Amino acid sequence: MLDIFLYLLRGTGLHGGIVEMAGCSDLPKGRLQIGQGLTVRQAMDALVAANPGYQWELKDGVVNLMPRGGAPLLSTKIKKFQMDANDREIPVVLGDLLRLPAILEREAALGVKEGPGQGGLSSGEAHPVPRQPMPIKINVQNLSLLEAFNETVQASPKGVWIYHETDCDGAKTFIVEMASSY
Repeated sequence: MLDIFLYLLRGTGLHGGIVEMAGCSDLPKGRLQIGQGLTVRQAMDALVAANPGYQWELKDGVVNLMPRGGAPLLSTKIKKFQMDANDREIPVVLGDLLRLPAILEREAALGVKEGPGQGGLSSGEAHPVPRQPMPIKINVQNLSLLEAFNETVQASPKGVWIYHETDCDGAKTFIVEMASSY
């Protein structure tokens, strides 16, 4: 699903977030057969029609794709979070959001733990143009973790956050990564 999602966002100027839920050794698989010239809305509608276990929404310039059951950790409310950073530090910001007391408490209540690989970059530009980091100010108040991820990823050019949750023999782990829709 991730590869299809990144492909659909490529060149649109939109940011994104995707939730992938998996078992011990399976990765979420998706299928999509579309023609050229579709809008993002048409392409995303076709994607969820071909993969009915998923839903999508576009809100404030961020496209989210997730299983219909969602990911309970991402609904956790954050009362307040502020951070000064730069656009190259978005993975650090996502990691800091995950270390907030409300998130850690919810992790424990849900029986889910952060897995290895937190905050990595799963893809990027093939030939990045050197540029100066852009300062950003993250100010989250009374938002869900998913909404906070969406606000944060908007500070990254063509940024996409990825939440992977794995349930293997009752042991639930998750990682959050950043990618680019280049």
